[in-house]
Amino acid sequence: MSENENEIINKIPIKNIYYLLSYAYTYLKIDEDVLKESEDFRHAEDLFARILINSLSSLIKSGFYRNYIVQNDDTSIIRGKINISESIKRQTLVNKRLNCSYDEFDKNVKFNQIIKSTIQYLIELQNLDKKLIEDLKKFRPYFQDISLIKLTKETFRSLKWNKNNKFYRLPIHICQLIYENKLPEDNKKGKIRFKSFRQDKQNEYAKLYEKFVLNFYKKEIDKKGFKAHATKINWKLDESFNNDTKHLPRMNTDITLEYEDKQLIIDTKFYKNIFSSYYNSEIYHSNNLYQIFTYIQNSDFDGEINGVLLYASLAEDIESEFKLQDGKRICIKTLNLNQDWKYIDRDLRKIVNKYLFNKED
Repeated sequence: MSENENEIINKIPIKNIYYLLSYAYTYLKIDEDVLKESEDFRHAEDLFARILINSLSSLIKSGFYRNYIVQNDDTSIIRGKINISESIKRQTLVNKRLNCSYDEFDKNVKFNQIIKSTIQYLIELQNLDKKLIEDLKKFRPYFQDISLIKLTKETFRSLKWNKNNKFYRLPIHICQLIYENKLPEDNKKGKIRFKSFRQDKQNEYAKLYEKFVLNFYKKEIDKKGFKAHATKINWKLDESFNNDTKHLPRMNTDITLEYEDKQLIIDTKFYKNIFSSYYNSEIYHSNNLYQIFTYIQNSDFDGEINGVLLYASLAEDIESEFKLQDGKRICIKTLNLNQDWKYIDRDLRKIVNKYLFNKED
């Protein structure tokens, strides 16, 4: 393979990331201006900055999320709880003050701190589009009373979501993608190199890919009786036996599609390679096959059940199918994200046409 071919095989159009995000977050409507703009983006951060700017405009209109924050202060006006020992230690009585702890309803919460810190990071990026930097700077006055923090993985993991802050999901997710910097290598043609395809469900791109596939089917397949959802599968156990199930792993599908008497379970994988090595031979990842096999064998759906391992790909076009003795089929397939969007759309539709609608394209 030539160096140029190798360069193409490892890249994906930035605008396709915009499509993935728009499906994963159904309230992110495709903006034709942003879509067209993304064709000229040189860096992934340009796209993320543009989406963040658009989402912040809506957030500011609706108002910042606030929460009660415990404050400790030396005050002449008693508020909340008086800290006697702290007051003695600090000798606040000399100045006719007491140390008090009290709750204050404030916008200086972690959600807003993450956004402010991300804005600051983007502004300081030397390669970010200058117009985007100027747009980001316009948000600074709204965040002047909010603290900058050092972002870590734990920062994002520790967030507590509720109905009052759910509208932060898109901007926070964009901030997390920027922080994790999964798309570091770029070029001048609007494509970016995926260096971090990882065998890790906590990888933000793995979760993004999974949500994209599920919501694509929810949105795009308009057929009466068709259902697309994520489901929990129970182990098929002998109920007459005293089963010790407390340490059994939970089985939650990424995507379950159903139509009439057919069910298709899809497990998405976001790996750099779909093969592993075994004595100098290439074999499919055994754990992934065991997983999809276990899902289809334990599903209690009353009808035909099949499974698909759907790997994200940047060039490979692989499709293998196996039929088990009980008639169930397992398909291992790649979805090439390094192609025009209309072909990604086509390839996803082919899956349901083949396994649910009995249509071969």
